[in-house]
Amino acid sequence: MSAKKTAKKAKKTAKKRAESAPKIRRDWPSREDVPGYSTGVPSYARWPDVAIALHVEPFYQGQGSVPFSRLRCHLVPDPTEGNRGKNDFYLEH
Repeated sequence: MSAKKTAKKAKKTAKKRAESAPKIRRDWPSREDVPGYSTGVPSYARWPDVAIALHVEPFYQGQGSVPFSRLRCHLVPDPTEGNRGKNDFYLEH
């Protein structure tokens, strides 16, 4: 395969990846905006992947999405790290 074709194929693949990933905007809420979030403490899940998995708007825009105001966070002891707390996100009913 020529260098030109390889570059074209790589460009197409990069474009597909960029389209599939949600574009995080600066005006969207951050993890610090979630009630109960403790700064300086690690989290069980990566932000905004957790918001997408829990179908929270504006990160998930499909059918069945829930408002950001339902997202909460609390500290959960992690027995593998000497019961040191970690942030855990959940939806309030």
